[in-house]
Amino acid sequence: MNPNYEILEQIYRLDIDAGAATMDWRNAQKELNELAKRTKASEDLINKTKTDMAFLEGELRRQYKRADELDERKNERSAKLFSARNDDEHRALKREVDNLDRDLRDSSRRTEETEARIEQLKAILIKAENDLKDSLSATADERQKAHDAEARSSGRLSEIGGVRETYLARVDDRISQHYLRISKLTRNPNGPVTRVVSGACGNCHLSLSPQLLNNMARGKDIEFCPSCNHILLPHNQG
Repeated sequence: MNPNYEILEQIYRLDIDAGAATMDWRNAQKELNELAKRTKASEDLINKTKTDMAFLEGELRRQYKRADELDERKNERSAKLFSARNDDEHRALKREVDNLDRDLRDSSRRTEETEARIEQLKAILIKAENDLKDSLSATADERQKAHDAEARSSGRLSEIGGVRETYLARVDDRISQHYLRISKLTRNPNGPVTRVVSGACGNCHLSLSPQLLNNMARGKDIEFCPSCNHILLPHNQG
């Protein structure tokens, strides 16, 4: 049996461990990203609500000023109404007072709507601030756990990488160089080495030729999958 097979077997097992550690690292990263998104969503809602409230409060001040101006004009025209010199002047002043009265009602309605909207936004702001506070408190442990998991996974990947390098240094240069090339291309989380399963490549599932399988059975040369170029291990190894 080609001695490289034994070394590749160890590398294969290391790569499986590395795939699991990588998955743990990605899950930890995903958890941290989700926690960050939840916090940012609450912060964005708070900022938007404050901006909307500031705009409406400015609008409400303008509405108050407008109502005061309309009320002053109505009182002025109402006073003149009683001293009208003739019917035409009286009717004209009466129409103006009626129009001002209508404008005042419309202004009052808009003011009430704006006040109600501001109160709604206040309730939203209070809830959002409380949610953010609770979220930050509740997710502190989750964030720490995710950071710890990320650190453990990173440490494990570093450890595996160091051991893998010592094994790669022991195989033929042709094989180690091929391994490094395929490791940059493969989407298999278990790396560039794959097991033969039922006469097929364990990575791309291509059925392998009888000659290639016989060569592997004799254990003389290391074989590569003719389709995906992954390094092949016999199904009965380990």
